[in-house]
Amino acid sequence: MNAALLRQILTGAQSADQATRTAAEEQLKQSFFTDPATHLTLLGNELSDEAAPNMQTRQLAGLLLKNCMTSKDHAQAVKLANDWMGLDPNTRTQIKTCSVQALGSGHKDVRLAAAQVISKIATIELPKRDGTGRSQWEDLMPTLLQWVVQPEMSPVGMAKKEAALNTIGYICEEIADLETDCLQAKSNEILTAVVAGMRAEEQDQNVKLAAVKALNNALEFASRNFEVDTERDYIMQVICEACSQGTEEVKEYAYQCLSRIAELYYVRLPLYIQAILEMTLSAIQKEADSVARQAINFWTIVCDVEYDMMNSDDGESKCKNFIKGAHRFLVPVLLTAMTTQEEDQDADTFNKSTEAAVCLQSISSTINEEILETVMPWVQANIGQANWRLREAAIMACGCVLDGPPGDVLQSYVARFVETLVSYLSDAQQNCKDAAAWTLRQVCHHVPIAINKQAIGPLCEAIMQTIPASEPSTAEHLCVAVMSLARFVKETLVENLQDRWQDSPNEFSPVLVQLAQCMIGIADRPDANEANLRQTAFETLNSVTEIADKNLVETFVAPQLLPLLGERLQATFQMQALNADDLNAKCEWQSILCGTLQICIGRLPHSFLTVTDANNNTLVDRFMGLFLQVFSMQNTTSAQDALLAIGSVCNQLPNGGFERYMQHFCPLLVQCINVVSDARLSVLAILMTADVARALEGKFVAFSDPLVEALLTVHNNPAVDADFHQVSCSVA
Repeated sequence: MNAALLRQILTGAQSADQATRTAAEEQLKQSFFTDPATHLTLLGNELSDEAAPNMQTRQLAGLLLKNCMTSKDHAQAVKLANDWMGLDPNTRTQIKTCSVQALGSGHKDVRLAAAQVISKIATIELPKRDGTGRSQWEDLMPTLLQWVVQPEMSPVGMAKKEAALNTIGYICEEIADLETDCLQAKSNEILTAVVAGMRAEEQDQNVKLAAVKALNNALEFASRNFEVDTERDYIMQVICEACSQGTEEVKEYAYQCLSRIAELYYVRLPLYIQAILEMTLSAIQKEADSVARQAINFWTIVCDVEYDMMNSDDGESKCKNFIKGAHRFLVPVLLTAMTTQEEDQDADTFNKSTEAAVCLQSISSTINEEILETVMPWVQANIGQANWRLREAAIMACGCVLDGPPGDVLQSYVARFVETLVSYLSDAQQNCKDAAAWTLRQVCHHVPIAINKQAIGPLCEAIMQTIPASEPSTAEHLCVAVMSLARFVKETLVENLQDRWQDSPNEFSPVLVQLAQCMIGIADRPDANEANLRQTAFETLNSVTEIADKNLVETFVAPQLLPLLGERLQATFQMQALNADDLNAKCEWQSILCGTLQICIGRLPHSFLTVTDANNNTLVDRFMGLFLQVFSMQNTTSAQDALLAIGSVCNQLPNGGFERYMQHFCPLLVQCINVVSDARLSVLAILMTADVARALEGKFVAFSDPLVEALLTVHNNPAVDADFHQVSCSVA
């Protein structure tokens, strides 16, 4: 391999022709495998060659050079780092020299590629010390810092200053993830240089942007600086100036620096919080969307910090209660921001209005009922507005404050809005319809006591009328609303009636059959794979089935729902799987059907399961055959649900009746125990073994040898987690 050939191959690797591109990529892999030192040296030379006719080959050389030193896979990353350090020192020095030289390129994309290469090398070399305590790249940081602090006063000098700041930022980001203090000795110089690049006097906005990005990554190393009043004051002053001066992007990243400071140095904020409040309120109302979002996010971060403090053993005493003090000024501005929605806004939209809603939720979780006196009057005033933006924001605001305040406090506020929310399920404006569905979901999850018992049936009917024509996200919200309400009703019945809860009809009984049919219909929608709708519909069906009273179990679950689900599971084995997507869909159907069958079987008296047909086969025989067939798919997720369904059968059969299935089930159970690469499946199989042993009692001995052997193999496997050892040993 030589420079000319490498350049030709790099050009081919960017060809529009797939065959040419594939051949070039294979040549590059082979070159690295055959002679890594020469390959990396040639890439470094190409990266730094200002005379190269094609800037794209230089960028690609930088990308390939970086990828030869790192990997997302930890084991591979360690190997690549060791391989790099195993190269001849002169080779490494030459590549590093080329990379640093490329920081002075006249092309910005080349400078960025070089910065990424240098950060990867630095991540490997800076933590490694020689006998004198020097790092393997001791002169890197002084060089970069000199370019920042004493730049050449020319366009080339400013470009190198920007590139140096980008490189420092990348290095700080990489090193922060490592357990090393290799940057501590230079932390003051790094911080000084970076902050200098952010000053109001800095006229080059590219430099300023690079500096503010670098500071965001360097703050991790500024703990000692934040303990010194004058240094902290200066850093905060420069950041706050950047929040209000410069380009939108500079302001955006400056606010990100404030958020990072809230995470790292929260206890140092009291002297600055009033100024930050005034600054953020102005930014939310006046700045561009991207800047306003980051200003809002600062308060969301503060909420998260204070919430964690108040819910830790010793954190409450450290909490400064910034949110308690700021919310009366902040919340009205957030509510107004929530009225700036886009026309076609959906669940994937991120803008000022969605950021404000997230922050409002965080404030509610942090200060609980204190938020209600500010939000609920605004909701009352705007929820009936003809202007859809005001109406939608009011609906959303109502849902945002339901996680935090106690249910008994919320009940009186929320009860008056339930009927209005239900009416908005048919709103002509999709945003309002989706917001109403989400807020009903919130009500049913957090404040189900706000829904009158007599209103549950009509509410379910309204939901069933709305779902068929709804967007997947709206339908998913409504499914979860039904699920949460069903669980609440069952918990209440069990608490009040204990074992007698299923003897009489309950609030769901009049609509249960229709709800079950509705959920199955939802899962069959062509768009049910969006917004996790299919999975949610079946989870809702499970909750509805679990609340069926005894009469519905005997008249609907056993004679209608169970056979229907069995037929559907049987049909999955005939589904063609021509590609990975088809196979995933097939396994998903098997998984969710096994899950619902588990619930149904668990609700049936064993007498229903053991009735024989003309061929002397029981209902259980048929379903066990289906469950065992699921294992042939070799899919761990569907295998887990099949195991749970079989566990339900095992628990329902009396007097060791499960023995007749052990000849076929035991080998599969052993296989599942041995799949230690999937911890959930293996642990589930181990626990299932214990259930089977209890159910079979003395009859278990005939099947115990391979199971105990598998348990002991797992127990003695040094690669598995300690919890595996404990569970497998106790079961064995």
